[in-house]
Amino acid sequence: MGNVIGEPISQPILDQIDRRQKMQGAGYNSESVKRDPTVLNYLNNRNAWIKMASGVSISGSLGIEKLNDIFAQSPELVAEAPEISALKGTGLAKNLVLFNTIQSINDYDTKKQQPYISRSGIRKDNLLSNSLDKMYGGLGGNSSGLQPVGGITDFTVESLNRGSIRKATVNIKVYNKFQFNLVEILYLRLGYIMMLEWGWDKYVSKIEPVPGSPPEVTIEQMGSTIIEKSWFTEDTHTQQSMLKKINDLRKTTQGNYDGFFGKVSNFSWSVNQDGSYDIKVDLITLGSVIESINVRKPAVDISTASIPYIQSQLADKFGVEENKDGSYDDSLINNIGSNVISQWLGQTILSFPDQNDSYFNLSTFATRYNHNLKVPEPQKYFIRLGEFLDQLQLRVIKDIKNGNSRKFKQLTIDTGEESNKCNYIINLIPLDVGICIFDFQFSEDFSKYSAFSSGFNEDIKRGGISTKGTRDFVVKADDSNVVYGKLMNIYMNTNFLQKELDNNLDDKGNLSLFQYLESICKGINKATGGTTNIEPAIRNDNIIYLLEQNPIKGLDGLNTVKDVAPIEILGYSSKGESNFVQDFSFNTKITPKLMNMISLGSTSEGVDAESIPFNNWNDGFENRFEEESTDPVNDPTTATKYTGDPNSPEEGVSSPAEIILKFRQDMATKGDGTPIDQDGSVYFDTLNYDWEWQDTNINDLGWDNSELTGVWEEDADNKKLLDEVVGAVQAMQRSDKEKFEGRKIVDPDVTTETLLKNLNIPPGEEYKIYVIAAFGGDTGFSTRAGAKRTIPKNSSLFFGSTTNSDFINRGIDGFKTYINNINVREFKENKIQSSLGGFIPVELDITLEGLSGMKIYNKISINQKFLPPAYPKALKFVIRGINHGVKDNKWTTNIKTISTSITDQEPTNLPSSFNNSTAQPPGPIEVKGPIPPKDPNDKLKIIDSRKVAGVIVDTSTYGNNQSIDWLVGELNINTQDTWRKFLNILEEKYPGYTLSINAIYRSYQRSIELEKQNPKNSTPGYSPHNYAFAIDMNVTDPNGDTYEKGERTPWVESGIPGVAKSLGMRWGGDFKNYVDCVHFDVTRVTDAAIINARRDNEGLPQSEWDTKNTNYV
Repeated sequence: MGNVIGEPISQPILDQIDRRQKMQGAGYNSESVKRDPTVLNYLNNRNAWIKMASGVSISGSLGIEKLNDIFAQSPELVAEAPEISALKGTGLAKNLVLFNTIQSINDYDTKKQQPYISRSGIRKDNLLSNSLDKMYGGLGGNSSGLQPVGGITDFTVESLNRGSIRKATVNIKVYNKFQFNLVEILYLRLGYIMMLEWGWDKYVSKIEPVPGSPPEVTIEQMGSTIIEKSWFTEDTHTQQSMLKKINDLRKTTQGNYDGFFGKVSNFSWSVNQDGSYDIKVDLITLGSVIESINVRKPAVDISTASIPYIQSQLADKFGVEENKDGSYDDSLINNIGSNVISQWLGQTILSFPDQNDSYFNLSTFATRYNHNLKVPEPQKYFIRLGEFLDQLQLRVIKDIKNGNSRKFKQLTIDTGEESNKCNYIINLIPLDVGICIFDFQFSEDFSKYSAFSSGFNEDIKRGGISTKGTRDFVVKADDSNVVYGKLMNIYMNTNFLQKELDNNLDDKGNLSLFQYLESICKGINKATGGTTNIEPAIRNDNIIYLLEQNPIKGLDGLNTVKDVAPIEILGYSSKGESNFVQDFSFNTKITPKLMNMISLGSTSEGVDAESIPFNNWNDGFENRFEEESTDPVNDPTTATKYTGDPNSPEEGVSSPAEIILKFRQDMATKGDGTPIDQDGSVYFDTLNYDWEWQDTNINDLGWDNSELTGVWEEDADNKKLLDEVVGAVQAMQRSDKEKFEGRKIVDPDVTTETLLKNLNIPPGEEYKIYVIAAFGGDTGFSTRAGAKRTIPKNSSLFFGSTTNSDFINRGIDGFKTYINNINVREFKENKIQSSLGGFIPVELDITLEGLSGMKIYNKISINQKFLPPAYPKALKFVIRGINHGVKDNKWTTNIKTISTSITDQEPTNLPSSFNNSTAQPPGPIEVKGPIPPKDPNDKLKIIDSRKVAGVIVDTSTYGNNQSIDWLVGELNINTQDTWRKFLNILEEKYPGYTLSINAIYRSYQRSIELEKQNPKNSTPGYSPHNYAFAIDMNVTDPNGDTYEKGERTPWVESGIPGVAKSLGMRWGGDFKNYVDCVHFDVTRVTDAAIINARRDNEGLPQSEWDTKNTNYV
């Protein structure tokens, strides 16, 4: 679902939940699992285990010296020099695995059927070699008698920092000083890495139906895990590979295993009167270093002498003068030699890569939009968020290297375009250009008036030079109305990125990576008017990602993971399933602010976007003593003749609330009978009122109203008078609609100048007018005299708004009102949940038999039959904390959840077309299928037609008919199975056709050359041809017709694209932004492919990279 709150739990874990519940319900009814001895053994004799191994290696003479010191303190235990020497490296750690007391890895059992040396019996001599397999006296002297071997007594794992970091606390008991000294060397090492594993000794791997009989149960034993299989092998393992092994084992054991790969963060110990020791070791996951990584690392490869020169270049570019003390009134210039990020930002700006679509020059776009528009120099440079985070990772996160392994990053940042979704609302434009910009999408009612007709994503050509536009940001999911943004395609203002480097510094001038990312997220949230609510988080202990906490309307409905069974809390289900929950609690935490929202939601008219989640609970109920709650300035209750929705009247006709508000304001300013202005537009005369609405007099209001008193304070509440006022104004407006063709009539004092200054704007039009003021256009307003109110492009405010705080705040406030109204309307009309709902403080805590594989912010399905019936319709539970514990051979998992709204309904305010979809292929074309061959003996032909820059690729095959094996062999080895299936189908069904192969593999060097020739060509590394994932081919049918690149119809009619798509392949004729019918590929270029290419060719220039068999996963 893309780093969004409420992703489903993975399928293997859901399957395990289902199987466990079936086991718990064994024997309940005819559909249940049979309660036979195997099942009873599983239910009654399942045990949890704990293991911990050290990552400490004994090295050098100093390491041996410390070992000798330990044995010197225990003279009763004899160890020869070769024995002590054998403990070097991982030798000691192999002999001190904390599992089922303390165990020694059995190196002599090559089949690993017995991974540990069995420990039993009593030590009978003082030799170390004869002590490793003894239970009593096995480790330590006998001055106090033969003591047992120590080990882990219990442990806990808890989630910290909203689940981004995990902390493990391991309690160890040892029985003498010798055992303690060994544990101290290996496990009480601050900052050293340990492996902690735990799980069940057996688990249910399958439950399969058997016709006419109870289901068949398969139970598997856990067997050896990472500590035995991989921890001590000579192969070099990276931190990333170890974390991957843990995650893979969680999946293959269906959540019955878990591991913790972390560093020692603290320890304590105490000695008891009997000479034993109680030890506590705290471990923390690797992601905790996000708090200590300093993003203001010193600049590199820059001489002191060159700094003033670079500063002067930037100062000239920005138009900034040097101060007398040598400093500048610009943070970036001042810091160019102080830290790596400022250094990179400055160098990037000096040679800004306009032809790379990860970089965007707003000034170029503004000049094309209108040559009079200017963007302040320091504010016009933008970098795509994904690109900036890649650069941030490269420059500030440490490289780690183990043995002969490649370097890898201490932490990585998820910058995938597809894996990072964020909330987006149609018509949202960037509200603070000083922070970021992004391409956006207008609905018809906005595009109708705005002068902004093309997006930021269009390339710009001026004077033969092409400047790249932005990448697409707004996405509409296929076959749905679900709209979201690609978070990594937001473009960050370089001035903002530099400014945030100066904020939140500690007393040493450092700024943590977490704080920097958090400040970037807050900036984006501000620039989207709260549409997004992103924050940095960590998953899988070493991947930083940006989490979207606001719900995306309709996204839940796109979930394809089958929720096999909700977790049962109480009793048995109708299917004969029971629960493995040991305890649960349900509670609400109501703050005063929340109480106010709930109260608002309990009234019939009191719907606000924030209160929408609570209105679902209240459907069908009324609060008898508070039936309505409305803002006094919009109180419509006096308009007794108006029977529709008082706040949503017909288009082009003011609401009664708006009309009454204006009339009362004019009456209030009348005072003791003195006219409110010189022309006497409002005055009181012989118990009737004359009034003016939009320069038109409405005279003698109330002349036949015997209820009027002449006291205007009382008459302001006279329902008959107010009904007359509303009726007169609305009648005038309905007449205006016919006369002015739907344009809104406004007072003459609504002018271009007042609209630009945010003055005299009719209620409800604030955000639309803000957008018109931003880009120029027709407001849709006219005076009754027929004068249209427009804002010319050269007066528009968007491009110069980076320093205009009033305009920025106007947009943010206007959008919040606008989106609140949309959310309220969609909820009232279709019960669609708010996109700004966030969390609801309804919490469910569950303690169950230990289970791994669930993640923070996963949606968890609960059988809510123990809750009131309205709850399941209104709430989904999201995991906010996962804690584990093993004690007394039992593993328990505690899941803490919080609630959020169910967002499976799609939004309604969508445009009929999208900016990034204008080149989508036209309507349906009939598939006619293959044309019969002219000769029944004709077969499919494959002709090698490949040339690069006019040069034949392979003279031995060029122009000749080739086999399917040849063509498959030219393609990426990771895609060959799919290509072979595709070509075999064509060979069977398309005899007489000819495939002319024009392109397969394109080296990075060739892509570099092509991009220089035409900037619209793919950036090196971003074409499927760079990895031999794709084929470009013309097809000639038996009639001699050749299907060309831009001719979509014959391709579709042939059915060949349909064959490809049935195998999960992509066809270029379906591409959104251009038609490339000759192109077929097995996969797009994935983030993994790019990362793998860099890794596989580390140290080589791109022009020499070989990526033909680079994997895409």
